[in-house]
Amino acid sequence: MGMSLSADRRRALLGLAHKAAIDLGMDEQTRRMAQAAFAGHESLRDFSDEQLVAWCWELKRRGADIGIPAPAPLGGSGFGRPTPAQWATIERLVASLGLSDDGFRSFVKRTTGLDLPRFMTRADASKVITGLERWARSRGVDTRSKTRQAIEALMGDGDV
Repeated sequence: MGMSLSADRRRALLGLAHKAAIDLGMDEQTRRMAQAAFAGHESLRDFSDEQLVAWCWELKRRGADIGIPAPAPLGGSGFGRPTPAQWATIERLVASLGLSDDGFRSFVKRTTGLDLPRFMTRADASKVITGLERWARSRGVDTRSKTRQAIEALMGDGDV
């Protein structure tokens, strides 16, 4: 079920997106490259309504001072969100350390400054993974995945 914006609303969002890009210091070439990376189209006119709204929210998340006449997206797996592999690695490390949900939230807050893990970006997730791995190693916990452990066991003494 796709969203359908009125022509006036779409025009307003197009203007907001251009204003936001200027607020963020993007020149036209940079803006077009970012738009192509985000939605596969250099021109905002080629964005679907959903992509246009999502792009405006992404620009706002990056610091643009704009008001968007559409509801904010909830979490999700959009542009810049942690990958499923990152979430799986985080879950494995949290389990190996025996962290509670509150303990994990506190760790994320100390590591990234974010109040909730669901607001992490891919870069934030990388910082959290690095921190959890270091903490686990300092406690003598094996941080390798079960697959890696099995491969190294088959190969011998871990010379992979």
